[in-house]
Amino acid sequence: MPYVYANVKVKYGQLPAFYEAMVTIKRVMEEHGWKLVGAWSTVIGDLHEVHDLWEVVDANTVGAAFAAAYEDPEFVQAAGRVAAVAEREVLSLVTKTPYSP
Repeated sequence: MPYVYANVKVKYGQLPAFYEAMVTIKRVMEEHGWKLVGAWSTVIGDLHEVHDLWEVVDANTVGAAFAAAYEDPEFVQAAGRVAAVAEREVLSLVTKTPYSP
C-alpha cells in the first residue's frame, strides 16, 4: 500500500497556526480517501518541521482527493492558512521498504 509523506518546514513561531489549520485539512482529506497514520514535529534537527504520513489506496487517490478537497470552502481556507505559515512543503508518494515492519 502506498503512502503520502508530507514534509513541511513551518515559519518560526507558526506551529500553533499550522496545527490548527491541519485539523480541517485532516478531516477533509480523510473524507476523500486519505488516512493519517501519524504526524510528528521535529525535536532535534531542523526545528519547526512537521512530518505527516498518510495511507492512500493508490496513486490515483492523491489527485482525486485534492480535486475534491478544493471544492470544500473550509479546506480552501485552511490550505491558505498553511501556505501563509509554511516555508516549504514537499509531498512524496512512498511505499514500504523490504525491511519495514
